[in-house]
Amino acid sequence: MLRFQRSIIFILAAGLLFAGSPASEFAQQAIPPQNPPPATQSNQDVVRINTQLVQVDVVVTDKKDRHVEDLTEADFELLVDGKKQTLTHFSHINLPGEMKRELPSKKKTDTKLTPDSMPTRQIAPEEVRRTLAFIVDDLGLSPSSMELTRETLRKFVSEQMQDGDLVAIIRTGAGMGMLEQFTSDKRILYAAIEKLIWNPFSRDMMPTFADSSSAQETDDAAADQQATMNEIDEFRETTYSTGTLGAINFVVRSLRELPGRKSVILLSDGFRINSQNNDDNTTEIIYQNLRSLIELANRSSVVIYSIDAKGLQPYMPGADTGGVPSADSYSDALQSAQAALEGPSFLAKQTGGFTVVNTNDLNIGIQEALYDQQSYYLLGFDPENEMFDRRHHSIAVKVNRPGLKVRTRSGFFGVNEIERKNEQPRTRGQQILAGLLAPLGMRDLSLRMTPYFFNSGKEGPFVRALFHIDCSKLTFKDGPDGHKRINLDLAAFAFDENGTALDMAARRLDFNLDEKQYRQALISGLSYRADFQLKKPGAYQFRAVLRDGETGHIGSASQFIRLPDLSKNRLALSGLVLTAPRTAPTTSENVSSNNAAVAVNASLEHAGKDASGSLQPGDLQATAYVRRFPRTGWIQYGAAIYNATADKKTGKPQITVRAEIYRDGKPAYQFPVRSLELSPGANPKRFDYVGHLRLSNFPAGDYLLRLIVTDGLAKKKFARAEQWMDFSVK
Repeated sequence: MLRFQRSIIFILAAGLLFAGSPASEFAQQAIPPQNPPPATQSNQDVVRINTQLVQVDVVVTDKKDRHVEDLTEADFELLVDGKKQTLTHFSHINLPGEMKRELPSKKKTDTKLTPDSMPTRQIAPEEVRRTLAFIVDDLGLSPSSMELTRETLRKFVSEQMQDGDLVAIIRTGAGMGMLEQFTSDKRILYAAIEKLIWNPFSRDMMPTFADSSSAQETDDAAADQQATMNEIDEFRETTYSTGTLGAINFVVRSLRELPGRKSVILLSDGFRINSQNNDDNTTEIIYQNLRSLIELANRSSVVIYSIDAKGLQPYMPGADTGGVPSADSYSDALQSAQAALEGPSFLAKQTGGFTVVNTNDLNIGIQEALYDQQSYYLLGFDPENEMFDRRHHSIAVKVNRPGLKVRTRSGFFGVNEIERKNEQPRTRGQQILAGLLAPLGMRDLSLRMTPYFFNSGKEGPFVRALFHIDCSKLTFKDGPDGHKRINLDLAAFAFDENGTALDMAARRLDFNLDEKQYRQALISGLSYRADFQLKKPGAYQFRAVLRDGETGHIGSASQFIRLPDLSKNRLALSGLVLTAPRTAPTTSENVSSNNAAVAVNASLEHAGKDASGSLQPGDLQATAYVRRFPRTGWIQYGAAIYNATADKKTGKPQITVRAEIYRDGKPAYQFPVRSLELSPGANPKRFDYVGHLRLSNFPAGDYLLRLIVTDGLAKKKFARAEQWMDFSVK
């Protein structure tokens, strides 16, 4: 259901894209098939179940839960329904990079950490090392558990997340929004963590203690009333439990498109399997949902780890318990807590994972789950036709070396998994949708997108998106008079935190280029510009898709951006624009009182005029579109500063700026703090700052520029604003 709701947004957006297309072209579109990224040695397909091969993943550890990695095929025995199978496939998979079982630091260190606001580039499929989905079960978390979960996830993103990790943070009680996606960008993950709040309608799985002082004889009518209330409570709990399982099911289906062995880490207070009222129908409902989810997870190479978010429980009444607990209340509370772990424990065990309980440091469980994914064996056998009888077949694995522990999946249903057809989406709309929905984007074509936030006096807040198109993979056709023709579709969408498409820009682009333009386009590419009117502040995801009209090949791009709330009169910055200065600068900085829009338009010019919506060839390297500069040159960087606080006596602000350069996630250069002096008549509420950076000492490579602006007169909490922009030196 969640997937369907989200897909409607894309389908409607794609329908708006091509008004000239037949209506039937979009009427039959479901979510298109997506081509999974190619598997690598460390990201192999696992758990294949077809008539040629049944293949399962197995984790083997010693008494100290350390991976055992020197086993051979002769050390294993694989049984299906108790019958030994002859192995026809055997391999050991060890993810690249050393995985240490070190816990996150509990004390602050002097080491300078990477800023939380640092943008992260989108990783390529072959760079994905681990794929992790954190499912925050807000349908089954108490207020204290939710707070502990937030702290745990903040620490994971800050200290445990590594390069090559593809991570999603997903709530069970809310629809899939822009923030709930697989990403390597920590800014998106931090924004998702901020959205985690306690759901007042969640099921209560915390232990409680009955008050013996209020116990009294009840008549039959009161007993019937209590029985009815128990049935209502169980119906509510069952509904929310199936909601939790449905959300996990959705995530597992999404993970199926990604390569290798994937992890789902469920953070929950738990859910029961067996009915408290001995209602077999209620129990069967939960079991049916569990069986369906387990089968899907096992066929999708997904391992589920369950972490009890309640933490360590004393199972003793606290100060908030009224009255005197009855003698049986202690054992009842313990039994209730154990019943709450039935569902998560069963789910983890059946998919090859484990359950973490009785710890207030939930990052311990996360670290163990990450370590567990580092090393595993793949065992395969040729199945008999009788196994595909649409019945469940159990799997057991034994190792002949004593003292070792083995974990694998519980089994599989005897249904042949038909090999997916490797066919491309056929219609224009299907191809655009495939580019929007692909978890890791599409890279047949090279598309670069850079969104900038600005605020002009007349138009108000808006986002200007710059696009750079690499022409080396485009298909040009011969046209009249020796010209080269090209046909492209370019669609860009702005999604808010809830996944709603608030604005879009889409055009069919047909161009004739003369010989000079054609050769220049092959060298420097093409540029495009579009403006988005977004009035609501907050986090946005910009996604763009480029389609070659001749071949149907797709390239996509995605960028995260935050829009400040200027109405609150707090310090804010526009987008940080990097270009090459027209002439060698004579000063390192300049403050202008011109309207921000004037400076922005001047900064975005290249090779003459560039009207919004045009597609132009030209030398785009050292411009805001590409930001690739020679190491013998200069960078001009600038931003508009909004809502600076003015001194009540002098009318002047106290603004300082500092620029920092980062490379490979680490500080490379830090420039001195500079105080700004506004020119006479400048408006403190909106003025421009322009600085210059000489590149003579910069080795070739990729960098990030961070501009930090501080308001000396504002309250400390709101006295700082910053922006980032990437660039490269050649």
